[in-house]
Amino acid sequence: MVRDMSKNSVDADIDQSLLDQIRNSLFNPTGAYLRNMKQVSEINWTWDNGKTTTEIKYVDGEIQKRNNNEAPPTKACHDIAHFMAALNGDMEWDYMQEINHLCEYNAVAIESILTRACHSIMYGIDPDYEFEMQEVFRHLKWFSEDYYYIPKKHPSKKDHKQLLSDFLDAYDVDKTVKAFKIFYEVWSIEKMVGNSNFKLKVNMGSDLDFYDKRVYDVIYNGKKFLKSLL
Repeated sequence: MVRDMSKNSVDADIDQSLLDQIRNSLFNPTGAYLRNMKQVSEINWTWDNGKTTTEIKYVDGEIQKRNNNEAPPTKACHDIAHFMAALNGDMEWDYMQEINHLCEYNAVAIESILTRACHSIMYGIDPDYEFEMQEVFRHLKWFSEDYYYIPKKHPSKKDHKQLLSDFLDAYDVDKTVKAFKIFYEVWSIEKMVGNSNFKLKVNMGSDLDFYDKRVYDVIYNGKKFLKSLL
């Protein structure tokens, strides 16, 4: 039921934060575009040869269910990167937003960092932070400027260094480490199979508690070196 309305105003029975964004967008269109920043508590996700089903549970009790019957152009672990951004907090992650440039940027940033961490750990290679993070830096610059055209098409008009700075400011090392095992296993399955033709189920939530010092060191030092490039 629609809430009681005062004179000369609009009120609606929708999420209050979304209603506030709508109101603010009239006065600040470049900074108040509609985005999903609600706190996520748990995600259930399945991959069926590229088709996906997703159940998202929010802290306020709302549950969203999504189906995608077309294989995406991205790998399975890219979806996990989106969910890690959601559980990170203070980071745009929802690929279904109408303006999803930053959602994709954040997921690509997480995916780019973690795939290199996965490779180092799987093969017992000592990470070369300088080389690997310079690769990540160049990839994110290409993605933002030449592929997704974020400085031109996104309302913020931020350049690639501003985008990376915003990402690193929000990027939570501890939460990333806690979710790393999920990402690693999905990445490894896809790598070993060699294509997207497999089925899996994933559950991940705010109570993830994985820890490994190797993983922590890779993520912490990678983030530190990326900051040095700004």
